[in-house]
Amino acid sequence: MSEAIKLFIEDARAVSIEEAAKIMRLTFKRTGVEHPQPCPHCFGTDTFSFNTKKEKWNCRAGGIGGNDAIGMAAHCEGLDVKSREGLLEACSIVLDRDIPEEGERESDEDRAARKKRLEERRLQNDCAFAERAASQDEFRERERQKARGIYQSLTALRTAAQMHGRFYLQYRCGGYPDATWLRVGGDVTYWHGQDERGSPLALYSGLAMVAPFIMPDLAPIGCHITWIDLDRPPKFRPQLVDPTTGELLPTKKMRGSKKGGLIPIAGHPDCSRWVGGEGIENGVAFGVWEGFRADTFYFAAGDLGNLAGPADPSSRFAHPTLKKPDAKGVARPVMVAGPIPKRDQDAADAMWVADHVRELVLLADGDSERVMTAAAMARARARHARPGRIIPIVWPRAGYDFSRMAVETGE
Repeated sequence: MSEAIKLFIEDARAVSIEEAAKIMRLTFKRTGVEHPQPCPHCFGTDTFSFNTKKEKWNCRAGGIGGNDAIGMAAHCEGLDVKSREGLLEACSIVLDRDIPEEGERESDEDRAARKKRLEERRLQNDCAFAERAASQDEFRERERQKARGIYQSLTALRTAAQMHGRFYLQYRCGGYPDATWLRVGGDVTYWHGQDERGSPLALYSGLAMVAPFIMPDLAPIGCHITWIDLDRPPKFRPQLVDPTTGELLPTKKMRGSKKGGLIPIAGHPDCSRWVGGEGIENGVAFGVWEGFRADTFYFAAGDLGNLAGPADPSSRFAHPTLKKPDAKGVARPVMVAGPIPKRDQDAADAMWVADHVRELVLLADGDSERVMTAAAMARARARHARPGRIIPIVWPRAGYDFSRMAVETGE
């Protein structure tokens, strides 16, 4: 190996991941050190990423990664660095200069064949991606239809002859809304696991309150189901056990889609004042305390993630007190999703709020972990902020939520 070739390879080894990524025109996020994207070789959606701080790259689809720019260039271009030609071609890419005259290089025929293989792989992956997306869309629509079927088959909680829904909210929240959004059923199935043939298993069937997830056109995209047992205070929900593991199962479930939707409780989205938080019971309890104002739409997001949306990675911070052991058993601070919304996120990454809303009252849970909840509530306020809109965050007493306050203190 000539001195010129040795120096050429050493120069390439000195190129950082970041420098090579810029030369190769890979995609950089606006902030942060991790940059996920479709793999230039395997394609897909976000299977490839490089980290400019750790000096590493990884392709999940190809099951390969490394910590040098040469290997990254070779993978992206389909080169074999075990061969002299492949190694020098990869060095040429990261240096953005030609191979020295005495160095081995691909023939025009080999280069054309490699490019053709990459294009064929791209077309195959595009077709596979389209097929997966279509299958996921079909599955999602089937689930939405099932959720609509569950909800639409039931009767409004305020008018139903079955009193258990009204009793449940009375016990948990101190009252219930004079609205038709919430519905009840006496025989709602709880599906969990599979039978010996792989079919869904009906584990339980009983009393339940069902609410829709709606979009701006008010069409249901999913439903939220709360099973009820009025003989089991203080939550008044049944005890369901996984027959295989013996673990207690959640007595609330969501069917269909929730992403981007919200649960209506009382009033109408046309109102300019909205009040809501994570759960249905807190929204009902706060509405009872306010007397369900005629100018207000009361709602629930279903969960904190759907209320606040994803956080920008740059706003992540260490919890001031909570720690957990790492892989080596060393206690490290728990990292908390920060108060700044993720940039360039989809509108459906969190629940929708109508543009005409001038006051959005966000209800926090005082019995959830305080730091994480506070960060999420601040993120929700930042995400839903608009000129002329006020967004107060209302907290219950420490250690309480609004439904518990309504029942225990009459407030």
